[in-house]
Amino acid sequence: MSSRNGKKKIGLIGRIIWLFNILFALTLLASYLSPYVNPKETTLFAFLGLSYLILLLLNALFMLFWMIRGRRKFLLSLIIILIGYQPLIRHIQVLPGRESPKDGTTMIMSYNVQNMAHSNIGIHKANLKNEIYGFIESEGGDIICLQEFAHGGRDFSAVINEMATQTQYPYCYYSKYYPRAINNIYGMVILSRYPAIRTGNILQTGKHHQFGMYADLLVKGDTIRVYNIHLASVKLRHDDYQFVDDITRGQAEKDKLRRASSSIVRKLQVAFKHRSKQVEVVMQSLADCPYPLILCGDFNDTPLSYAYRKVSKGLNDAFVNAGYGLGNTFTGNLPPVRIDFILHSPSFNSYEFEVHDVLLSDHYPVSVNINMN
Repeated sequence: MSSRNGKKKIGLIGRIIWLFNILFALTLLASYLSPYVNPKETTLFAFLGLSYLILLLLNALFMLFWMIRGRRKFLLSLIIILIGYQPLIRHIQVLPGRESPKDGTTMIMSYNVQNMAHSNIGIHKANLKNEIYGFIESEGGDIICLQEFAHGGRDFSAVINEMATQTQYPYCYYSKYYPRAINNIYGMVILSRYPAIRTGNILQTGKHHQFGMYADLLVKGDTIRVYNIHLASVKLRHDDYQFVDDITRGQAEKDKLRRASSSIVRKLQVAFKHRSKQVEVVMQSLADCPYPLILCGDFNDTPLSYAYRKVSKGLNDAFVNAGYGLGNTFTGNLPPVRIDFILHSPSFNSYEFEVHDVLLSDHYPVSVNINMN
């Protein structure tokens, strides 16, 4: 059947597709509010922000469908995708990053090493530790920020000295997540070719969990502050990842689906709220910083999140300036997500942001070359 202008009517199936198109277009639009709504008030928008890439893909498919059909309905998804231009470029970079100058740059790397065990349980594996050390040394970076560094035993100084020796870094600064823990070593590390005139830790008042550290480094005659941040994780266990894998393969049982999905949602809600509190502390430290700064870390959150917006305010994202592609930094059984970041003061230029294809952890290492304007 045709309409008066000669075009065929879309029919019942077309109308159903159009209704779903409207639904997912509005959902994508709502996801843009995620950075502006504190998860302490509601976590709904945080979940939408986490689903951004999936919503973007669905709207792109709807747009393509209507374009092939010769319908102007493709404009709905197109307009909403364009409204979200800023979230789009924070997730996807189409053009390769800027080529680094031959001289005068400093290479920065951030790497969550997953307990030196490629596992969320157990003690570090000696062979894996040596591979990680070998990778760090081979890249020849100038400043390396590690999260989830772990080692059995109480002698942190001996372990740190061993790492500094094997990776060929003259300076090594560290902070334990739980300073009161004496039977294991678990924390953040900054390896540097430059000395520090001061170091400090970041934690919430009244809490004993340190989730960040900084070092004021003397770099080529200037003082810069390097932050190493690790915001609250979702604390997913092996069973949670196995559940996600089962869903991907269509093998999840109905009862297990209900229990496991509820558990994951609760963990995500707790983590969203916890990070919203942590970023207030980070923001205060950034506001008090008297030097140009570089901030590295595992945010456990995406570029379309409350945590990212708060921490990145006034800073440049090295991936946006100098990255390429999706920038996925998580290797686990989840959709592509960028949760590891290198941010810096506008007084720096960034070049050749890279996500290293190294499978020694559930995170990929990220690096960038920077210099002063």
